Amino acid sequence: MIGLDTTALIDLFKNKKEILELLDKVDEKIFLNEISYLELMFGLNPENLKHKEEERFYDDLYMNFESFPLNRVSCKKAAEIFWHHQHIGKSVGKFDSMAASIFLSNGVDKIITRNVKHFENIKGLKVIPY
Repeated sequence: MIGLDTTALIDLFKNKKEILELLDKVDEKIFLNEISYLELMFGLNPENLKHKEEERFYDDLYMNFESFPLNRVSCKKAAEIFWHHQHIGKSVGKFDSMAASIFLSNGVDKIITRNVKHFENIKGLKVIPY
């Protein structure tokens, strides 16, 4: 099972060749998470008409793929990921910790991302870069 990071979702909206070519080769089920949706919405100004089109794109995308929520299990896992990486000097942002924990808590062991450094040290999660 493969999860898409927020960067992959943004690049899908932008029709970036790299992500489209990679996804064309994927033969596993793809999943999303609600933390990425939150990140996407934080990036959209509700008063900007251009952002409305982008919002519709993400809403449609989330209607067509299964998306896992943040729950107590993934919250605890996110905190473990965050603090473990703080202690070893390889910090992982809170949003990335949450996204990774949601995927791992639901059996998703791979993530497609442009931001390899954000996920490369998370145990149990294989990074698929593009």
